[in-house]
Amino acid sequence: MLLIASPHSGGLEGDQTPYNMLKHYLRQSFRNFKSNKLIFGGSIFTASLCALCISLLFAYVHNELTMDNFHKREKDIYLITTQASPESQAVLNSASLFFDFNYKKHPELENLVHIQKYEEGEIKFIVDEKIYLPEGLIADSSFFTVFDFELMAGRKDGILSDPAAMIITDKLAQKIFGSENPMGKFITIDYYIEKTFTIKGIVKTPPANSSITFDFILPTQNDGFFRSGADFILAKKGFNPVQFSEKIKDIGHSHPQFKNSITGLIPFNDIYFDGDEVSRKFIFSRTGDKKSVYILFVIMGMVFFISLLNFSNLQIININSSIKNIGINRISGAETKHVFYQKITEFIILILFSALLITAAFLWVLPMFNNFTGVKLSPRIWEIFIVNLSILFVLVSVALIYPTYVFLRIPISNNLKNQVFSDTKLAGRKVSATLQFALSFILLIASIVVVKQLDLMLNKDLGFTSSNIVRIKLLRDLHRTESEEEWEILVKKAKSNYQYVNDALANQSFIKNFSQGQSPINPFEMPWKTNHNQKDYSTQNGLSVTPHYLSLFGLSIAEGRFFEKGRDKSRGKQVIINQAAKKFWGIEDITKTRMLNKYWSSHDKGSDAGFEIIGVVKDFNSEHLSVSPQPLVMFYFEDRDADYLIEIESGSEERGIAFIRDLFEKFNPGEPVHYSLLSDEIEALYQKEKRLSEIYILFTVITFLISASGLFAIALYDTRKRTKEIGIRKVNGATISEILLLLNRDFVKWVAIAFVIATPIAWYAMHRWLQNFAYKTELSWWIFVLAGLLALGVALITVSWQSWRAATRNPVEALRYE
Repeated sequence: MLLIASPHSGGLEGDQTPYNMLKHYLRQSFRNFKSNKLIFGGSIFTASLCALCISLLFAYVHNELTMDNFHKREKDIYLITTQASPESQAVLNSASLFFDFNYKKHPELENLVHIQKYEEGEIKFIVDEKIYLPEGLIADSSFFTVFDFELMAGRKDGILSDPAAMIITDKLAQKIFGSENPMGKFITIDYYIEKTFTIKGIVKTPPANSSITFDFILPTQNDGFFRSGADFILAKKGFNPVQFSEKIKDIGHSHPQFKNSITGLIPFNDIYFDGDEVSRKFIFSRTGDKKSVYILFVIMGMVFFISLLNFSNLQIININSSIKNIGINRISGAETKHVFYQKITEFIILILFSALLITAAFLWVLPMFNNFTGVKLSPRIWEIFIVNLSILFVLVSVALIYPTYVFLRIPISNNLKNQVFSDTKLAGRKVSATLQFALSFILLIASIVVVKQLDLMLNKDLGFTSSNIVRIKLLRDLHRTESEEEWEILVKKAKSNYQYVNDALANQSFIKNFSQGQSPINPFEMPWKTNHNQKDYSTQNGLSVTPHYLSLFGLSIAEGRFFEKGRDKSRGKQVIINQAAKKFWGIEDITKTRMLNKYWSSHDKGSDAGFEIIGVVKDFNSEHLSVSPQPLVMFYFEDRDADYLIEIESGSEERGIAFIRDLFEKFNPGEPVHYSLLSDEIEALYQKEKRLSEIYILFTVITFLISASGLFAIALYDTRKRTKEIGIRKVNGATISEILLLLNRDFVKWVAIAFVIATPIAWYAMHRWLQNFAYKTELSWWIFVLAGLLALGVALITVSWQSWRAATRNPVEALRYE
């Protein structure tokens, strides 16, 4: 950092030993810091805020870009996928289960692991009459051969070959058993079957950069776990995925439901960013977004550039306003190299002090940042310190190149003129201030547009009712039994419970309506086609519903009718489509068209094959508003263990929730109650946009703070430089308002130029971003005017305090000062 030397310091005193020289440099540095508090404070503020922001964003981006790379052979792992038809979407599939795929018959492969994923709340753990609902995996014995999750206790070989063994994470072990050793303890699993497992292994909780998360692993050799899941293959060195995909593409044709299927591969290290969202969620707990990473890189670059300009400005102002004192020191005998060493010392002190300050701030802010991003980052302190030190070194070094070059080349005679940089060169600081505000403008406009788009998506009429609707699973799945008699008793009891729940809901005045089925925004995908259209099976959305679904969500029938109790039956041969589906398949007469499902209609023959279309509902938005309504097929599916969708009367929310909780606890004693509000689920669709808006707002504030600190320093320098001029003008009758106008005029001009530069850039960038949405907000003129007024307000507030002090100062004092 280039801070001035004190007028009281001469050359180097006494014996010029390295120790004495260092002692002198340190003493002089602290004198300089003390006599230049404003410049020192501004420099610390700019450098620290810049490094803190970049280090936080870098930690997040680094975590995203190194996802799953702790697996030693990450690049050799592939997932097997299946397309039901050439036009269908590729989905994760278990070729080992459905197609009898045996990796041992393929010399290119080293191993294969089959995995099923179960979300939190699906499988119940019972320990000492306490209930836990963790998330977990069902995997076979090769799990630890393919993946490198750290096993803290137990043997990798053979644990998952034992049907009665289980593995839990250290985090779950701490939660259930506290400080006790969990090895050898028992946990009862309740999921279709009820079985007791022995803990034979403890695995370290998956790190933050793992896309696969779990609390437990159970072996596949157990009845009751019958999900398709996914197969991961571990390839040998030299593996060619293109050739192997061609080799296995037809292996599903022997299966009656996959006669036209295409089997392929997806590299494991690609799926986090590039895999299909629907496929990924069946195994992977986290998915990435490359666009968000690119945006964060741009924001890091903007913060660094703004900080660089600001820091450089501060040093130029500092040198130019204090060079006379340095000249006196040089005349007194201080060599140029000693003055340079002095500045290097100040530079090192600044970096080390800032690095320590930022490391402490980083640790304080990190929990809030983790909560904000939803990622549990936990870097080591020395890593934080090194990253911050590196950022500061680059920032300060680059910022000081030009000021140091000029400083070392000037003759002593120029030092005594009290100016190093001419007025023409100092105009560069105005250019840099303008660029800072232009970049801040772009972020501000982006923030307003993103918030406006988010508001549109959260408040747009989706075509269905969403307020006060609760989704909850009230009745559990039945446990399988070997005894037919016991099974019949369970079924009879389940029917009785089902009827009780329906009657209880129907008899409450504060329950407005209820139905069973899937949430409108949570459809699942299956391959469909019509019996007339030439299109092959294509993957489209589907919803399971019951007759009350229509009135519950306020859907409208465009043609035909909806499902009716008594007239239609659950799992029947009727479906309802939406207008988008009718248009997609070119259906002219629904009474003469039947829908065919790749899996459900594979055995149907003749004119009655497939499903009768009994109605068409008006389009509603069942997905993110980045897409318009897509083809949708609805079918009647009423099941005792299906989710309930319950609408509560407005004003009776607390009473309704309490009743639903009591009803759940009646049939699921001791279990934690899990329910969700549909309005919250809709809001969750836009978490990415919400976080993006918050990031823009946060870093807009930060960039304005950095820019404002630099602007304040420039204003201080200008008022000090024009002290005599201001005094003369006041003696000659200039008013305070005229002096304020004189001092603020240039700053307003800089802001105006910044506005002109930033507006077309911001408009183009946000116009491109809005193309990602089917429903988009308008880039209204008032957005840019508002951004301009806000920036102008920040600039005027920043400089006006210093301008006011100069304008109200006694002119006699000003002239005496000169």
